[in-house]
Amino acid sequence: MKIFTIIFVITLCTAFVFVIYVQDLNKSKDDVRMEILEDNSGTMTLSDVQASKQFVALPGNYSKVGYSPVRLWFKIKINRYNAKEIHYLTINNPLFEDVMMYFPTSNNYVTKHFGYRYKSNSDEIGYVYPAIKIPSDFDPNQYIYMTSTSLYGQNFVVGLMNEDIFRTTSMINVGVGSTLFGFTVALFFYNLIMGISIKNKTFIKSCFYVLTTLLWNLTMTGLVNITGFKYAYWLVEYSTGIGIFMSISIAIVMRAIFQTKTYFPKVDFCLKLLIGFFPISLALFLFISKELGAFGAGASLIMYVLYFIIMFKGISSKTIRSPQLITAWFLCIVSVVLFYLMVFAVIPQSYIMNYYLFFLSSVSAIAFALSLAEIINNLKEEKQRNQVLYENSEIQSRQFELAFIRAQMDPHFIHNTLNVIEGVIAEDQEKAGNLVNDLSHYLRNILDYSNSEKYISIDEELDAVQFYVRIEQARFPNKIVVNYEIDSGIQLKVPRMVIQPLVENAIKHGIRKRSIPGAITIKVKEHEQGYFIAVEDDGVGIEDIDRNKLLEYSAGKGIGLASINARLKAEYGTQLQIVSEKGKGTVVHFDVPIKE
Repeated sequence: MKIFTIIFVITLCTAFVFVIYVQDLNKSKDDVRMEILEDNSGTMTLSDVQASKQFVALPGNYSKVGYSPVRLWFKIKINRYNAKEIHYLTINNPLFEDVMMYFPTSNNYVTKHFGYRYKSNSDEIGYVYPAIKIPSDFDPNQYIYMTSTSLYGQNFVVGLMNEDIFRTTSMINVGVGSTLFGFTVALFFYNLIMGISIKNKTFIKSCFYVLTTLLWNLTMTGLVNITGFKYAYWLVEYSTGIGIFMSISIAIVMRAIFQTKTYFPKVDFCLKLLIGFFPISLALFLFISKELGAFGAGASLIMYVLYFIIMFKGISSKTIRSPQLITAWFLCIVSVVLFYLMVFAVIPQSYIMNYYLFFLSSVSAIAFALSLAEIINNLKEEKQRNQVLYENSEIQSRQFELAFIRAQMDPHFIHNTLNVIEGVIAEDQEKAGNLVNDLSHYLRNILDYSNSEKYISIDEELDAVQFYVRIEQARFPNKIVVNYEIDSGIQLKVPRMVIQPLVENAIKHGIRKRSIPGAITIKVKEHEQGYFIAVEDDGVGIEDIDRNKLLEYSAGKGIGLASINARLKAEYGTQLQIVSEKGKGTVVHFDVPIKE
């Protein structure tokens, strides 16, 4: 429903502007009439033109001519003229390169010239678009002749104004232009401040888009002509280059906002090609040929097609629901359509339409900025949700890990250890006391598991191993020998209970199944990439078929090595390695990479 509301409102506004636009054209139609002549040779003089019978009537006071490869002459007839008033002849196109106007007077023709080729030597009055003061001895019964050259097309409207209307219109132009300029400048600083404050590159890229859009519109509307800017004519001359920069900025912002690399890879590839092509087009425009550069700039139309594809797919799949983003898109589409209608002379170029395009660009840029702010807010909310999920998962992970550690406690082991203590206590109270101490440390290591102690030092882990080993040695005298090969000075922290279960496994399934005593060697070695940890035994060994299943979960088997292996994968991206030979023993080892 929101989409249709947006489309309806923008369509209604456009229709309203068109009503005013058509009324403005019709208002001056009876005041000024024009005819056109093509100078294919390019050598015709004023006398040749006056004598020519090849002039073709134009529809009223507008030319509706796009880019012309040949020189054009216009014959202008002013039907309503009051010699007692000061009058100005206006040409609603600020992008002329070279215009010569011949005003008939009582004696001869007075020549006036304007266009960016003349720079500060132009005869035009300081106005948004070219305005020429009509000579006081002008003869309204004769024709005004005009010849022009423009890389940007010769689509324009001719108007006639007296002094009062001219000054009023000037004030209106300044007011409207200043308002739009102010909004756009404010938007530029909004994007800049937001980008810097939250360190978001998309806002900074949006600044580039707003700046180029502002320069483009100031040039297209002619507002740059009344700013007093020293290089105003230079901006007009190179407005195609500004348009190319604007196209680059739009493509960059599109990639950032829509994350085309992730969601629209084919469109992203095309956008990257365009971003690479536009600088080539700009170089052609600046250093080789303005015509080639202007032709290359036409590739911007492809970019708008890609924009349409992104939005159409996004709206259809309901992945794009932001009213601000849809508004920006639809305003952009309307402005592009209107612009190209003027470029190809389907509709006359009028100051009303130029200002409306500026208005559409400004509102579109504002909608873009609001949509970008909305995206950032959504990302913040998503980040907060993910943070909550992460914290919950951390708690759950700790609970699972605690469950794993507690699962290491074998009730039969506790019962048998207590039986040993009971048997020893009468014969050797000191030994019994040591066993009680070892058992208490063993139980505390399992049961007293704090969330703040996810990692413990390698020394603490080896202490837990020693508590367990001494209990087993007491239970099975002269059966178990344990050797420690630990590099000195190792500063390593490991997850709790990652070595002790390996030692327990080696004793239970390797050494105790032998009829003779067995040895276990625990190794902790440091190397360039990290640390090497191994538990070796000379027990009965493991069959190949059984060894392959040790790291797999299965119902009723318990957690054992499979759980340790999963923990190592989660923490370090490594896993247990098992090397065993039947009757000769087993080695279980793993690597701990250096972790930042």
